[in-house]
Amino acid sequence: MRNFSKIITVLMLVTVFVGSAWAQTGHTTSLKFDKVVHNFGKILAGSGEKKCQFKYTNVSSEPVVINNILSSCGCSVPEWNKAPIRPGESGVITVTFLNDQGAYPFDKTLTVYVSSSPKPIQLRITGVAYDKEKPVSELYPAHFGPLGMKASTQNAGQIEQGLKKALKENIVNISKKKVSVSFENVDPALSISISPSVIKPGESATISYSINTALGKKRWGKNFYKATILCDGVKAGEFSTEATIVTPYTSLSKEQKDKAPQIMLDKSAIDFGSAGYYSSIPVRVKISNPGKSDLRIYKVETGEVKMEIHCPATIKAGGSGILTGSIRPNKIGEDIVFIITLVTNSPERPLVTIFVSGTVWPER
Repeated sequence: MRNFSKIITVLMLVTVFVGSAWAQTGHTTSLKFDKVVHNFGKILAGSGEKKCQFKYTNVSSEPVVINNILSSCGCSVPEWNKAPIRPGESGVITVTFLNDQGAYPFDKTLTVYVSSSPKPIQLRITGVAYDKEKPVSELYPAHFGPLGMKASTQNAGQIEQGLKKALKENIVNISKKKVSVSFENVDPALSISISPSVIKPGESATISYSINTALGKKRWGKNFYKATILCDGVKAGEFSTEATIVTPYTSLSKEQKDKAPQIMLDKSAIDFGSAGYYSSIPVRVKISNPGKSDLRIYKVETGEVKMEIHCPATIKAGGSGILTGSIRPNKIGEDIVFIITLVTNSPERPLVTIFVSGTVWPER
């Protein structure tokens, strides 16, 4: 397993980054933003810098300082006021997109670190830079009858249980006739609308949607929220958005955090060496709870791989339990990685990942 350590390190870093990058978008903080996503739409590559602003207001009772803003790419440069923002005061974060990387769809993240918040706030800038005009159908490759979007499933990131998150996505009429758009069979936790509801040929509309985790059946981990898209009253496809529901943590008091459960694993990476394609790969991990209240494991996610996993639903404070199971490989090759994700009520680690890696050979 020459590359095992390297693969596991990369996957762990990706998991940590994704978790932190999704964690705060749409959550309650001392700064209230007018938007968290700015879409530049279509811009000509090399046409010069593009700027946008994110306006904010301090809705808390104390002064707040934006300590730092980190961009996921050097092509997105943020500027902001470093002075304290008094209660009720407003300001702007100005972002300059350099537009110097050629033709490509872009989606850049800016991580805002605020003095009063233990977790960062996520802002995004999106758009499509092009060398020459392309057909709308190519710019929006996910098709729903006469409509097109950039992806067949939207990504809503993480949402804390009991909270609501609002987002927006563009949808385009790729046909040569105007289309009247509406929705039906909407998930109970999903609220969705479109403006304008009648889209002219080649023009776009904005789908505004929100996920309210307090509505409908309580869910944990990765979930899909769907609605049927109707074009002129006829079913054209399905709007789908994916969200990861985690335990609440941003609103906890210090006392609640001190009394919270914790989760520790005796190992988070398992090297099984080599196994045949039709074999069964054993999995065994000890889970400990050094916290001061019961640890609950709401859900075990295994993706598309066929796994049989047995995991205790509750581990008492100071206690431990064993996760056991087996994996049926669905790939052949070296450095194959299988991922097991635990959805817990630990505010420090609401999502815990176990990596199982090795070489899978064809059965002879």
